Amino acid sequence: MFEGKRRGLLFLLTPASTVMQTLLARWLEALPSLVPASLDVATTEQAMLAGQDMLALCDPRTGARWRKNYPDNVRLLALAKDTEEAAIGNYVDYLLDADNLFAQVQGIILAEQSRRRVINTQSSGRLRHSFDYTATAYVLSDDYKSVLMILKADGRWFPPGGHIDEGEFPHEAVAREVFEETGYHVRFIHQPNGVGTKLGEAEMLPVPYQVLLENIDTHYHHDFIYLCHTEGERQHGAEFEGQWIELASILDLPAPDDIHFTIQQLVHLAASHT
Repeated sequence: MFEGKRRGLLFLLTPASTVMQTLLARWLEALPSLVPASLDVATTEQAMLAGQDMLALCDPRTGARWRKNYPDNVRLLALAKDTEEAAIGNYVDYLLDADNLFAQVQGIILAEQSRRRVINTQSSGRLRHSFDYTATAYVLSDDYKSVLMILKADGRWFPPGGHIDEGEFPHEAVAREVFEETGYHVRFIHQPNGVGTKLGEAEMLPVPYQVLLENIDTHYHHDFIYLCHTEGERQHGAEFEGQWIELASILDLPAPDDIHFTIQQLVHLAASHT
């Protein structure tokens, strides 16, 4: 998984209208630190790692997908009228007005580049204390023998999950991520009694199975891990085609160490359900 708060930035503008296309050349001329982006995954990741800032036009759904998959590096700028669909609007960083579009975009890009320079300066030569929050689901079959996994572009296998959006609770984020990535709705399992109970001003929320602190090069993730079963049939239109894989078989597949560790724990858990 590609991460990196201090890497190159990709600015995506949507929609890819005639007006935007006309302005694109002006922005690239006014901001010589930018190069046009092809939106080829391998090429773009390489440029990000090299610290190269990029600019491209795209349709709203493409922009939302890039922003979701590269939250540290992608900034999505959209005209207000193109963010009505919630699945797109959730990933827009800046809403643009049609008036004075050139100056708006130029100012946003310069501000984001300045912000990154501050992060680089503050992070240099001392411990990093920059955190993001993520949520991950191990979606087990009803018989506990298989788990839903996703094959990513780097050839490794991951359970569904992703960054927690602003205003979301971790359990809300993980349910959303599973649905977006696999098309399944889920229910949480291995929960204590009383989850969902309101206790005056408090409420008992679903409890993570694990909480991991993940060192992601330039910052850390607090990753909330949940166990789930599916509810209902798979819906069409998911980002990935998740695969049900026998638990023990995943230990022989390429995956990060923490995933292999958790799978080993789930193998033991499955044995208690036989």
